[in-house]
Amino acid sequence: MPPLPRLPLSAVFPPPPPPGVAGDPGVCVPGGAFQRVSAERAVVLGGPAAILLQVAHPLVAEGVAVHSDYASGPARRLLGTLQAALTIAFGDTEQAHAIARHVGAQHARVRGTTRRDAPGTPAGTPYRADDPDLALWVHATLVWTARRVAQRYAGLVLTPAERERHWQESKPFARLFAVPDRVLPGSVAEFDAYWERTVAALVVTDAARSVARDVLTQRTRPPLPGVAALARSVTADVLPPHLAHAYDLAPTPGRRVAAAALRGGLRTARPVLPRALAQWPHAEVARRRVRRAPSPDPSPGPAALP
Repeated sequence: MPPLPRLPLSAVFPPPPPPGVAGDPGVCVPGGAFQRVSAERAVVLGGPAAILLQVAHPLVAEGVAVHSDYASGPARRLLGTLQAALTIAFGDTEQAHAIARHVGAQHARVRGTTRRDAPGTPAGTPYRADDPDLALWVHATLVWTARRVAQRYAGLVLTPAERERHWQESKPFARLFAVPDRVLPGSVAEFDAYWERTVAALVVTDAARSVARDVLTQRTRPPLPGVAALARSVTADVLPPHLAHAYDLAPTPGRRVAAAALRGGLRTARPVLPRALAQWPHAEVARRRVRRAPSPDPSPGPAALP
């Protein structure tokens, strides 16, 4: 088997989108709770946990195993997902819709039937990436993981009212990825209930474990010793405990110490870090775009009355 591809370290810092249309707020509320959470660079630490939560749903795991190229380039896929999420959160309206169309075209090809039995999912069960319930689950993993990591690693604690706004402001993001209003939980309390119910029913299959091994393998060029072990420690800290154990990521004393040290360091540094370091540059591009006045309409106005 050929060696898995590596990425240069620069790929971990995706560039912001072009400035976009002046004055265009995009699809997410400018400066709202959803953008505040999404802007934190620390949220990227939850990327592996979000993927592992997604593939703990047997239908998602089957789609990834059969149709995805995680095995040939998992780091590239993770970073592609990150760039798409940042573009939708902070791009102008057309930029957000364009990336959603691109992702939707890729998802349209992901369909089939499961090849093996899993608890609650017999072989032959049909799946498709644009299934509203599966799309909701993927969206939910991104919302929950970002909120959890922002709190634990960046010290961004949301009040109950802010948690409500964070959920409501995530809905335009969800709609761009084929999640209709009829399946979206109406409130954050309903979202939390949906989350607990769904997490309790998840099953970590062999296909999911294969994805986990690929995602948690160190892929940078040059290699960075210790990064893979730290990623496993953070992922064990972020995941619900029973899923961490199912993925063989039990929070051992060493992992607890590593995650606690990183949490403490980041939370101590965050209040004094310049915004340019603490946040993705996409957020600053969005702030400048929204502040800029749109260009005057070149079309002639109505003729003046004599």
